[in-house]
Amino acid sequence: MTARLGAAIAGVALAAIVSVALATSGRAEPARERPRGVVEDCSTTPGWGRRDEFTRRQNLVLGPLAIERGAVVWQYNEDVGGDKLFVYVRGGHRVTLELSPAARRDAGLVFGRFSNPNVRLEDARRVVSFVACRRGERTGRFDGWPVTSWVGGLLISSPRCVPLLIWIDDERTPRHAVIRFGVRSCG
Repeated sequence: MTARLGAAIAGVALAAIVSVALATSGRAEPARERPRGVVEDCSTTPGWGRRDEFTRRQNLVLGPLAIERGAVVWQYNEDVGGDKLFVYVRGGHRVTLELSPAARRDAGLVFGRFSNPNVRLEDARRVVSFVACRRGERTGRFDGWPVTSWVGGLLISSPRCVPLLIWIDDERTPRHAVIRFGVRSCG
């Protein structure tokens, strides 16, 4: 092999390495498989949903998801060890809420059994998926279109910031959000 050919091969290899490094440097985190957990769907909704939940400033809104009061400081209810959580998903979408690894030890999501006063943090889930009703799909006496809602709870051991990973539809990486529960700042 000539020196000129060796230099050309080395230059091409270096260019390939640099382009791969540049392409991956802007990613927040590598893609991974969506976590699996409890699934709430059109059959488990109380049967109402409100479009205006996506325009209220106090709500956390990410694409087809709205969490009531998720953008303001929640009061920590010591009697419950958390508080109610109202989740709204636009029709035809799937959203998965996952507690971040840092939050899993001291927080949990409870849906379907929140009215039971015996639910404890140890019984709570770390991942819950919400599959909204499709057009024409009915739940009880209400048509679930265009927004499906669920009432549940977020249980925590004490006031704190609760980081969430939010998986929307078929996106390969989660979005990040934080709910301030009894604390003004997460800084």
